[in-house]
Amino acid sequence: MNSSLHNPAPVQCDEKTDLLPFLNHCVKEAKRTNTTVYSSITFETSYCDPLAILEQIHRVDQSICYLEKPNDEFSVACGDPVTKVSFNGTDRFQEAKTWSKQFLKRIYLAGDNQVEGTGPTFFLNATFENNSSEPNLPALQIFLPHWQVLRKGGSHFIVINSQITPSSDPNLLIEEVTQSFQKFNNLHDRGPIKQTFKKVKLGSPIENSDYEDSVRQALQAIQKGEISKIVLARKLTYQTEEELPFFSIAHDLRNKFPDCYTFCMSTPDHGMFIGATPEILSRISGTSLETEAVAGTAPRGPSAGKDAHLGKTLLGREKEVREHRLVIDSILRRLKSTGISQCKEGRPRLLRLANLQHVRTPLRATLPDNVHPFDALSALHPTPAMGGSPREKALPMVSELEGSPRGWYSGIAGWFDSRGRGEFIVPIRCGKITPHSLTLYAGAGIVEGSVPSNEKAETDWKLEAMLEVITGRTTLSNE
Repeated sequence: MNSSLHNPAPVQCDEKTDLLPFLNHCVKEAKRTNTTVYSSITFETSYCDPLAILEQIHRVDQSICYLEKPNDEFSVACGDPVTKVSFNGTDRFQEAKTWSKQFLKRIYLAGDNQVEGTGPTFFLNATFENNSSEPNLPALQIFLPHWQVLRKGGSHFIVINSQITPSSDPNLLIEEVTQSFQKFNNLHDRGPIKQTFKKVKLGSPIENSDYEDSVRQALQAIQKGEISKIVLARKLTYQTEEELPFFSIAHDLRNKFPDCYTFCMSTPDHGMFIGATPEILSRISGTSLETEAVAGTAPRGPSAGKDAHLGKTLLGREKEVREHRLVIDSILRRLKSTGISQCKEGRPRLLRLANLQHVRTPLRATLPDNVHPFDALSALHPTPAMGGSPREKALPMVSELEGSPRGWYSGIAGWFDSRGRGEFIVPIRCGKITPHSLTLYAGAGIVEGSVPSNEKAETDWKLEAMLEVITGRTTLSNE
């Protein structure tokens, strides 16, 4: 991030702000350095719903990202990248760290960026695998959007990022920024799109593998001492007569699961990835890093008493306790390997969602000065809650037993801003929507004592999150 002493950047921006001196300065810097630079202007605005705005302006040829956690009063949507980069291989996060440090030096800021997620904010998607076999789906993609709409608490912002070359005209830049701001600001006053989401009847899905057989093979490896835990996922593909209305589905998901992160992500020609995940990989603010272990699953009960009994059993059942401890210990080891040793472990508690409850243990650590957020991401991904332990033996087995790459499922999605703040989630409880198909994903952790039929039942519970929103039913169509 560039902070020249002679930068005439206004500290607050609205539709009346004179941006000409600031943009003149940006063009001069582009000429002086003979490079492309970027401006990032944050406008505070009145109430806006990022999902509603995205619903009105989305185009299939655009990369977009939408993230919302209603109970944290946080929501962001963005699109139309002004720059986009991709990285593949085991060093993808280290390469991204080097790139982001250099790129931030070329950005000039205007407006108030005190609130997390304001100012220049990068959005990223990473696949579960280090290398992607799909040409339109890089293993790690990072983009700076042209537009970004943010709601945090009672504050609302529109961020406009622009590319500036040595030949850019400041007056044209002002015109473009003003038009972009007014476009999004005026969307507040538009009426809603007239559409009603009708529940869809789905036929029988095509599944990628025999799940119970895969679990039995994994248990054999556990009994031989080759691994202590592995997470196996199911992939079910349904054919649809027409493309499902993904933003209406996202709206239903955010209302049904306010303690989860509802998300929509897309790149051109790759469909829409959508879901509501309870899994946070990390939350970073300054020198503070928060992560969590989420492992162990039980259904919700039909009464308060039954619900409490199921929750208490989950917290004390040997198989669940073992699985949860494996995840915690692995996270602590991985953080320590990056130099993060001062990590405070909270008490296990229940994370109660609309349809399921999980065991959750929060972890908080202090980031040393020499540890970048991408160092933490590289160490944490994938956690044993998504892959297995030990990692080097479990991950090849995941690929072998599942039979197809996961892609964005159980990868990473999130954002980080110029002040080093960011949130990164694990996309699970989700599906991919294309014009004529719906693919759903769900997985379960396999440890000593796991029963194949029980693990499949657990994945059925997890599939319900998407199935009920889309079809109105809570069971698989072939049951």
